[in-house]
Amino acid sequence: MWKNLPKEIKRYLVFYSITGFSFSAIIAAPTLGKVLNISIEELGWLFSFSYILQAILTYVLGRKFESISVNYGYALARTFFALGSIFFILARNIYGFVAAQLLLGVTDVFYPCQVMYERALFPPKKREEIYSTQFLITEFTKVVAYFFLVFILSKYMKDLRFLSAIFFSTFVANIFYAFSFLKILPRVKSGSSLHEDHVLATSVNGPFISIMLHQYLAFMAFSFSSFLIISYYLMDHFKLDSSSPFLFEMIFSASLVVAYPWKRKVNNSTIRNLLIGSMLIIATFALWFVPNVYVFFASHVIMGFGFILWFPAKETIKMSLSPRELGRWEGFFQGLNIFSRTFVPVVSTQIAGRLGHRWVFLTSAFIFTASLLSSIPAMRWFHRIEKIRV
Repeated sequence: MWKNLPKEIKRYLVFYSITGFSFSAIIAAPTLGKVLNISIEELGWLFSFSYILQAILTYVLGRKFESISVNYGYALARTFFALGSIFFILARNIYGFVAAQLLLGVTDVFYPCQVMYERALFPPKKREEIYSTQFLITEFTKVVAYFFLVFILSKYMKDLRFLSAIFFSTFVANIFYAFSFLKILPRVKSGSSLHEDHVLATSVNGPFISIMLHQYLAFMAFSFSSFLIISYYLMDHFKLDSSSPFLFEMIFSASLVVAYPWKRKVNNSTIRNLLIGSMLIIATFALWFVPNVYVFFASHVIMGFGFILWFPAKETIKMSLSPRELGRWEGFFQGLNIFSRTFVPVVSTQIAGRLGHRWVFLTSAFIFTASLLSSIPAMRWFHRIEKIRV
């Protein structure tokens, strides 16, 4: 698979691995809130506040980058991520935390740029394999980085020093990543650019909206059980230290790496991968309802196997159904996703504070189930097209 890929795709996948390490800043943010003694309910309101402006910007910029190079949007996204990381180092109270979270969160506004960039770069017939390879490289990077953080760095640095080292590293990595989109990585002329082998789908508005709704609800499920909830759960309920959220994510990443060769041998259809992957993710959320630290950590292996099946399949179906104006649609649904985050952190933290963290996980299981049901029209359309192609 790797040998047959064009050099520009290989280069992009290698640089994309930086996002795996960068995810450590997203884990470290709520962990920092706990270290600064900000309550989970307060943090819920702060996270919600930071998403209001982003929801509006996402739709506007999604349309804007249909006509200009998405490389600029991608570079801006990583620059904001770098600035947010630096602001977290300086944060010592609730106000500094808000400023840092606002900057870090702006990265999500430019998510449509990533989708449009990859649509133009990845050959349609190899998309699912490429997305699987992308995950393999990214998650392998996380396994190596988080092993270093949990078993080496945390032995010499504790709490604020430990988290500051992580934020500074992500700052440096993302500044370099932003530069690479301007000077090193392939240039995509505009968000409306298509791969030369891409065939636009016609008269499939219903199935396309179906897969976008599926993505929206799936992301909402992950938002409910985000690291805002997980970090506090590990540190409050199980009394673990600030490195425990990274160990938790390292298990997920390791399971993805292990699942990759298994996925290639199984060689399921795209539809079957979406179904099985979704059911494994739902099962993981349900298992998190069990208040046992060993079950909680071990079940993340199931999440990894589910994710390596679900995400590449979901992206493949979405790309096959996408109209040329993907930017505005991705911008609309990502804006809707961010808008949902204006209340999801408040709701999830209130549930966690009043009923217990595990009820938040059960809510995610129900939402992801609804997500799977909403994808049925898209799966039926894709199945018909695949039969015609065969």
